[in-house]
Amino acid sequence: MKTGRRPDSLLKFLFIFSCVLFSYQAVAAGKTPTQDAQTIVTKALDVTGDGKVDSISIKGVPYEQGSKFLKEIKLVVNGGKAQKVSVSLDAGYEPKLQFADFNRDGVDDVFITIPTGSSGGLVNSYAYTFLNDKAFDLTVPPPVAITGQFLDNYKAAISVPLQKTITLDVSDRKKDYERIGLYQLNGKLNEPTEVMVDPYSVLNITDIQGLGQGLKGIQRVSGAYHADGLADVSSEWVYRKGKWELLLTKTKAFTDFETTSGHKENK
Repeated sequence: MKTGRRPDSLLKFLFIFSCVLFSYQAVAAGKTPTQDAQTIVTKALDVTGDGKVDSISIKGVPYEQGSKFLKEIKLVVNGGKAQKVSVSLDAGYEPKLQFADFNRDGVDDVFITIPTGSSGGLVNSYAYTFLNDKAFDLTVPPPVAITGQFLDNYKAAISVPLQKTITLDVSDRKKDYERIGLYQLNGKLNEPTEVMVDPYSVLNITDIQGLGQGLKGIQRVSGAYHADGLADVSSEWVYRKGKWELLLTKTKAFTDFETTSGHKENK
């Protein structure tokens, strides 16, 4: 009479089945529930130009439950003939919704700022017109093209559009600069080194005399490292003839120097 190995086979089967079941449960437990879009802010205003009030909302999907970081953000306009127009925006924190007539067509445009959460306090900004129920990107002003470099004898030169080159005295930081190897003890640079220029940390709606509403931005200029602030450069922009035009720049230094500003005559 033959003796089978059924008990051993059964044990093997039960062992394998248990392992598979455990693995499935572990994977299922590790899955993050799908996050639904949340309405972050809603405002009522005519932005389509039909004389009727539209609903303008910013909706976002949190990175995870309870998180303030929104991995997906959309601007949604309800009303008018199209009923619903949506625009995808970049991820970020706590979007802010504002309105201004940048292109001076008599209908308010939509302006959104979204902090990125970076150490420099940078923001992503957007400007849209929804005239006749169509989304048109007005864009926003590009960061001002600021350049600069360190000079011998503990100085730094910064060039800003519409201004003369500014020379900063950074001798109050010489011990730190010598410690990190930027300068030698005799005040001579070890090697050519440029300053660091951030994009906008602030971009706000502003009233420009004689030209209506525009935008004012602020950019930080840093020295040897990001926390080594040298100056803030502010700029004012107006939307004219389908593009943003730089009207004025002003520099506020954190070290000794004479503040200068420049502007372009309005035509």
